[in-house]
Amino acid sequence: MLRSGISVRWFVFVVVLAGALAGVDWAQEPSNTPPNSEGRLERATVKQFVSKHCIQCHNSDDKKGGLALDTVSAEDVNAHQEIWEKVVRKLAARQMPPAGRTRPDERTYESFVAALEAELDRAAAARPNPGRTATLRRLNRTEYQNAIRDLLALEIDVAALLPVDEANHGFDSAPLGDLSPTLLDRYITAAQKISRLAVGRAPKTPISDTFRVQADLTQEGRVEGLPLGTRGGILIPYTFPQDGEYDIQVWLTRDRNEQVEGLRERHELEVLLDRKRMASITVKPPVNNEAEEKVDGNLKARIAVTAGPHDLGVTFVQNPFSLLETQRQPYQAHYNLHRHPRISPAVYQVSITGPYNGKGRGQTPSRDRVFVCAPTLTPTPLPPGERGRGEGAD
Repeated sequence: MLRSGISVRWFVFVVVLAGALAGVDWAQEPSNTPPNSEGRLERATVKQFVSKHCIQCHNSDDKKGGLALDTVSAEDVNAHQEIWEKVVRKLAARQMPPAGRTRPDERTYESFVAALEAELDRAAAARPNPGRTATLRRLNRTEYQNAIRDLLALEIDVAALLPVDEANHGFDSAPLGDLSPTLLDRYITAAQKISRLAVGRAPKTPISDTFRVQADLTQEGRVEGLPLGTRGGILIPYTFPQDGEYDIQVWLTRDRNEQVEGLRERHELEVLLDRKRMASITVKPPVNNEAEEKVDGNLKARIAVTAGPHDLGVTFVQNPFSLLETQRQPYQAHYNLHRHPRISPAVYQVSITGPYNGKGRGQTPSRDRVFVCAPTLTPTPLPPGERGRGEGAD
C-alpha cells in the first residue's frame, strides 16, 4: 500500500536516529498514542484523538467535508479503512486541524499517524484488495505485437491479423470471458500463422502478401531507408519463411482511364534486398496501341532469398539533373488522380509470392529463440536384434 505517509515514517526514523546519536533518552518521553501489547491501535486512543482535535467539525450534525468521525472512531480502524486513509493523508500533510484551530504538537502528530498507518497496513496485508479482479485478460493489439517481438523476434503487422480494440472499463483490453467466437477465431488464426513463421514451416502452396503504397505520396523524391539516387517506391520489412526463390510483382498507379500515370519515357525499376540490387526492370510506355495491361503486367522478378527478416525495396532510378540551366523546371508535386496527374510513374502495390524451390528453414532469429539447443552427436544405430524394441515408445 503506497501513500504519502511513507515519507512521514522515514522522517520519524531519521529524527529518532538523530536523537539517539545525540544522547537523547526517547524511552523516557511519554507517547501520546501508544499501541497495546499486540502492537495494535486502541479504540480509546483513536476516540481520544478525534474528540480532542476533529470532533468539533467532523461530527454527525455538522459533517464538514462529508465526514463524520464521531461514529467511526468508536469502532475498529479496520471497519472503515477508506475513511481512515483520508484522515492519514490529511494529518500527514498537516492540513488538519485547519489553521486557527488548536493543533496537536509535532510528537503527537507523528506518533498518531505512524500508529494509524501501521494499523491500516496490517489490515491491508491481511485482506488485500487488488481492485478489478478479472482472472485473465487478453492483450490489446500493441501489447500483442510487442509480446511476439520480444518472445519470437518477429515483427508482425498486427493490424492485418486482429481487429481494432474496443474500449472496456476505460481500457482497450478485455477479460478473456468477453471474447466473441469470431474474435477468438481471429486470435487462433493469427497464432497459427505466427507459429508457422517462427519455426520456418514450409507452406503447402506458395503464399502471397501484398503491400500497397499510400495514395497521397508523390513518389517524386527518395523514400526514407532506400539508397540515394532512387525515386519513389516502397520499403517493406518482411520475414521470409524459408530459403528459396520468391516472385516480386510490381503494379504501377493508374488514372481513372486505367492508364499508367506519368509514363512518357523509359524508367528503370530496381528490386533491392537489404539495399543490394537483386533485379532491374525497364518500364516502357506502350507503343502501337499496345494494351496497358502489358506495361506493368510483366514487371515481375524472381529473386533468391534466405529465410528470416529482410528489407525489400522497390524503387525507380532517379533521372539525372544534368540539364541546361534554361531547361530546368520548378519542382512540381502531383499525386491527385483527377485534377493533378503525376508527372512520373509511381508504384501502386507490390506482391511477394513464394517460396519456390524451397531449400529449407535456414537459420533465423526466431528459430534461435524457439530451438535453444541442437543435437551435436550422431545417433548410434541399434543392433539388428534390438531395432524393433523401441518402436512406438513415443
